[in-house]
Amino acid sequence: MESVLEQLSFWPRLTAPERERVERAVRPVTYEAGQMIWSGDSDCLGVLMIRSGVVRLFLSSADGREATIARMADGEVCALTAACVLHTTQFNIRVQAEGRVEGLVLPALCLSGLVEENPYVENFIYRGATQLFAQVMEAVEQLLFCSLEQRLAVFLLDEGARLGTDTLRVTQEQMAQAIGSAREAVTRTLKKLVAAGAVELFRGGVRLTDRKALYRLVSRP
Repeated sequence: MESVLEQLSFWPRLTAPERERVERAVRPVTYEAGQMIWSGDSDCLGVLMIRSGVVRLFLSSADGREATIARMADGEVCALTAACVLHTTQFNIRVQAEGRVEGLVLPALCLSGLVEENPYVENFIYRGATQLFAQVMEAVEQLLFCSLEQRLAVFLLDEGARLGTDTLRVTQEQMAQAIGSAREAVTRTLKKLVAAGAVELFRGGVRLTDRKALYRLVSRP
Protein backbone atom coordinates (compact mmCIF):
# COMPACT_ATOMS: atom_id res chain seq x y z
CA MET A 1 0.00 0.00 0.00
CA GLU A 2 2.85 2.38 0.76
CA SER A 3 3.91 2.35 -2.90
CA VAL A 4 0.46 3.69 -3.81
CA LEU A 5 0.54 6.31 -1.05
CA GLU A 6 3.84 7.56 -2.45
CA GLN A 7 1.80 8.91 -5.38
CA LEU A 8 0.72 11.65 -2.98
CA SER A 9 3.13 14.54 -3.42
CA PHE A 10 2.84 15.43 0.27
CA TRP A 11 3.68 11.91 1.48
CA PRO A 12 7.44 12.65 2.04
CA ARG A 13 6.46 15.76 4.03
CA LEU A 14 4.30 13.92 6.55
CA THR A 15 5.56 13.17 10.02
CA ALA A 16 5.70 9.57 11.21
CA PRO A 17 2.45 9.93 13.24
CA GLU A 18 0.72 11.56 10.25
CA ARG A 19 1.78 8.69 8.00
CA GLU A 20 0.37 6.21 10.49
CA ARG A 21 -2.95 8.08 10.50
CA VAL A 22 -3.08 7.98 6.71
CA GLU A 23 -2.29 4.27 6.58
CA ARG A 24 -5.03 3.52 9.12
CA ALA A 25 -7.61 5.72 7.35
CA VAL A 26 -7.05 4.81 3.70
CA ARG A 27 -9.50 2.29 2.27
CA PRO A 28 -9.81 0.33 -0.99
CA VAL A 29 -12.64 1.20 -3.38
CA THR A 30 -14.08 -0.34 -6.52
CA TYR A 31 -16.38 1.36 -9.02
CA GLU A 32 -18.17 -0.28 -11.93
CA ALA A 33 -18.44 1.14 -15.46
CA GLY A 34 -20.70 4.19 -15.54
CA GLN A 35 -20.86 4.54 -11.77
CA MET A 36 -20.76 8.11 -10.46
CA ILE A 37 -17.81 8.48 -8.10
CA TRP A 38 -18.36 12.05 -7.00
CA SER A 39 -20.25 15.23 -7.90
CA GLY A 40 -20.25 18.73 -6.49
CA ASP A 41 -23.49 18.18 -4.57
CA SER A 42 -22.44 14.90 -2.95
CA ASP A 43 -20.60 14.34 0.30
CA CYS A 44 -16.89 15.09 0.31
CA LEU A 45 -15.06 11.92 -0.71
CA GLY A 46 -11.38 12.61 -0.12
CA VAL A 47 -8.36 11.91 -2.31
CA LEU A 48 -8.84 9.16 -4.90
CA MET A 49 -5.71 7.23 -5.89
CA ILE A 50 -6.35 5.20 -9.06
CA ARG A 51 -4.74 1.75 -9.17
CA SER A 52 -6.45 0.56 -12.37
CA GLY A 53 -9.06 1.85 -14.78
CA VAL A 54 -10.02 5.28 -16.12
CA VAL A 55 -12.16 8.00 -14.54
CA ARG A 56 -13.75 10.86 -16.45
CA LEU A 57 -14.16 14.40 -15.14
CA PHE A 58 -16.95 16.26 -16.89
CA LEU A 59 -19.38 19.16 -16.84
CA SER A 60 -23.09 18.61 -17.43
CA SER A 61 -25.78 21.08 -18.48
CA ALA A 62 -29.40 21.29 -17.40
CA ASP A 63 -30.52 19.76 -20.71
CA GLY A 64 -28.30 16.72 -20.24
CA ARG A 65 -25.34 17.62 -22.46
CA GLU A 66 -21.89 16.71 -21.17
CA ALA A 67 -18.38 18.01 -21.82
CA THR A 68 -15.36 16.03 -20.69
CA ILE A 69 -12.73 18.08 -18.87
CA ALA A 70 -10.11 15.41 -18.28
CA ARG A 71 -9.47 11.71 -17.91
CA MET A 72 -7.29 10.11 -15.24
CA ALA A 73 -5.92 6.58 -15.21
CA ASP A 74 -3.62 4.09 -13.45
CA GLY A 75 -1.15 5.72 -11.09
CA GLU A 76 -2.82 9.13 -11.07
CA VAL A 77 -4.34 10.96 -8.13
CA CYS A 78 -7.65 12.81 -8.35
CA ALA A 79 -7.55 15.79 -5.98
CA LEU A 80 -10.88 17.21 -7.19
CA THR A 81 -12.76 14.77 -4.97
CA ALA A 82 -10.94 16.34 -2.02
CA ALA A 83 -11.30 20.02 -2.94
CA CYS A 84 -14.44 20.23 -0.80
CA VAL A 85 -12.21 19.84 2.27
CA LEU A 86 -11.16 23.47 1.74
CA HIS A 87 -14.81 24.64 1.89
CA THR A 88 -13.97 27.76 -0.16
CA THR A 89 -13.31 25.79 -3.36
CA GLN A 90 -16.34 24.35 -5.16
CA PHE A 91 -16.70 22.94 -8.66
CA ASN A 92 -19.87 21.69 -10.30
CA ILE A 93 -17.95 18.86 -11.93
CA ARG A 94 -18.70 15.15 -11.88
CA VAL A 95 -16.31 12.23 -11.66
CA GLN A 96 -17.40 8.96 -13.25
CA ALA A 97 -15.84 5.53 -13.82
CA GLU A 98 -15.48 4.83 -17.55
CA GLY A 99 -14.84 1.14 -16.91
CA ARG A 100 -14.15 -0.86 -13.79
CA VAL A 101 -11.96 1.25 -11.50
CA GLU A 102 -9.99 0.08 -8.49
CA GLY A 103 -8.20 2.43 -6.16
CA LEU A 104 -7.67 3.80 -2.70
CA VAL A 105 -9.43 6.69 -0.99
CA LEU A 106 -7.98 8.83 1.76
CA PRO A 107 -11.25 9.94 3.44
CA ALA A 108 -12.12 13.60 3.82
CA LEU A 109 -12.26 13.38 7.62
CA CYS A 110 -8.62 12.33 7.88
CA LEU A 111 -7.61 14.74 5.15
CA SER A 112 -9.24 17.75 6.80
CA GLY A 113 -7.20 17.13 9.95
CA LEU A 114 -4.00 16.94 7.93
CA VAL A 115 -4.86 20.19 6.13
CA GLU A 116 -5.03 22.02 9.46
CA GLU A 117 -1.71 20.60 10.63
CA ASN A 118 0.43 20.32 7.51
CA PRO A 119 0.73 23.12 4.90
CA TYR A 120 2.03 20.67 2.28
CA VAL A 121 -1.30 18.84 2.33
CA GLU A 122 -3.24 22.08 1.90
CA ASN A 123 -0.93 23.10 -0.94
CA PHE A 124 -1.51 19.74 -2.63
CA ILE A 125 -5.28 20.30 -2.71
CA TYR A 126 -5.02 23.93 -3.83
CA ARG A 127 -2.62 22.97 -6.63
CA GLY A 128 -4.98 20.24 -7.80
CA ALA A 129 -7.90 22.68 -7.77
CA THR A 130 -5.87 25.24 -9.75
CA GLN A 131 -4.93 22.69 -12.40
CA LEU A 132 -8.55 21.65 -12.69
CA PHE A 133 -9.67 25.28 -13.07
CA ALA A 134 -7.21 25.67 -15.96
CA GLN A 135 -8.67 22.57 -17.62
CA VAL A 136 -12.20 23.91 -17.15
CA MET A 137 -11.23 27.23 -18.75
CA GLU A 138 -9.62 25.42 -21.69
CA ALA A 139 -12.79 23.37 -22.22
CA VAL A 140 -14.99 26.47 -22.07
CA GLU A 141 -12.69 28.27 -24.50
CA GLN A 142 -13.02 25.41 -26.98
CA LEU A 143 -16.80 25.43 -26.66
CA LEU A 144 -16.95 29.18 -27.27
CA PHE A 145 -14.31 29.75 -29.92
CA CYS A 146 -13.63 26.47 -31.74
CA SER A 147 -15.75 24.88 -34.43
CA LEU A 148 -17.19 21.39 -33.93
CA GLU A 149 -14.64 20.00 -36.39
CA GLN A 150 -11.79 21.56 -34.43
CA ARG A 151 -13.09 20.27 -31.09
CA LEU A 152 -13.46 16.78 -32.47
CA ALA A 153 -10.00 16.89 -34.03
CA VAL A 154 -8.48 18.01 -30.71
CA PHE A 155 -10.24 15.16 -28.90
CA LEU A 156 -9.04 12.54 -31.41
CA LEU A 157 -5.46 13.81 -31.33
CA ASP A 158 -5.41 13.99 -27.54
CA GLU A 159 -6.84 10.47 -27.19
CA GLY A 160 -4.35 9.11 -29.71
CA ALA A 161 -1.48 10.72 -27.79
CA ARG A 162 -2.80 9.56 -24.42
CA LEU A 163 -3.24 5.96 -25.54
CA GLY A 164 -0.23 5.86 -27.85
CA THR A 165 -2.20 4.55 -30.84
CA ASP A 166 -4.06 5.67 -33.95
CA THR A 167 -6.83 3.13 -33.36
CA LEU A 168 -9.33 4.50 -30.86
CA ARG A 169 -12.09 2.28 -29.54
CA VAL A 170 -14.51 5.03 -28.65
CA THR A 171 -18.15 5.34 -29.65
CA GLN A 172 -19.70 8.36 -31.27
CA GLU A 173 -21.80 8.87 -28.15
CA GLN A 174 -18.61 9.02 -26.06
CA MET A 175 -17.08 11.51 -28.50
CA ALA A 176 -20.19 13.67 -28.21
CA GLN A 177 -19.98 13.59 -24.42
CA ALA A 178 -16.29 14.47 -24.54
CA ILE A 179 -16.74 17.61 -26.63
CA GLY A 180 -20.15 18.73 -25.36
CA SER A 181 -22.13 18.08 -28.53
CA ALA A 182 -24.92 15.86 -29.86
CA ARG A 183 -24.18 12.43 -31.30
CA GLU A 184 -25.89 13.33 -34.58
CA ALA A 185 -23.62 16.36 -35.01
CA VAL A 186 -20.55 14.23 -34.28
CA THR A 187 -21.69 11.69 -36.88
CA ARG A 188 -21.96 14.41 -39.54
CA THR A 189 -18.56 15.82 -38.61
CA LEU A 190 -16.90 12.41 -38.72
CA LYS A 191 -18.23 11.92 -42.25
CA LYS A 192 -16.49 15.15 -43.26
CA LEU A 193 -13.23 13.96 -41.70
CA VAL A 194 -13.57 10.63 -43.51
CA ALA A 195 -14.14 12.44 -46.81
CA ALA A 196 -11.00 14.50 -46.14
CA GLY A 197 -9.00 11.31 -45.57
CA ALA A 198 -8.17 12.25 -41.97
CA VAL A 199 -9.89 9.29 -40.28
CA GLU A 200 -11.49 5.93 -40.97
CA LEU A 201 -14.49 4.57 -39.10
CA PHE A 202 -14.98 1.02 -37.93
CA ARG A 203 -17.55 -0.59 -35.69
CA GLY A 204 -17.03 0.82 -32.20
CA GLY A 205 -14.22 3.19 -33.02
CA VAL A 206 -12.19 5.42 -35.31
CA ARG A 207 -8.71 5.20 -36.81
CA LEU A 208 -6.55 8.27 -37.36
CA THR A 209 -5.17 8.01 -40.91
CA ASP A 210 -3.77 11.52 -41.40
CA ARG A 211 -2.66 13.29 -38.23
CA LYS A 212 -1.25 16.21 -40.22
CA ALA A 213 -4.69 16.92 -41.64
CA LEU A 214 -6.14 16.94 -38.13
CA TYR A 215 -3.40 19.27 -36.90
CA ARG A 216 -4.05 21.64 -39.82
CA LEU A 217 -7.73 21.64 -38.91
CA VAL A 218 -6.96 22.47 -35.27
CA SER A 219 -4.65 25.35 -36.18
CA ARG A 220 -7.07 26.84 -38.71
CA PRO A 221 -8.32 30.29 -37.62
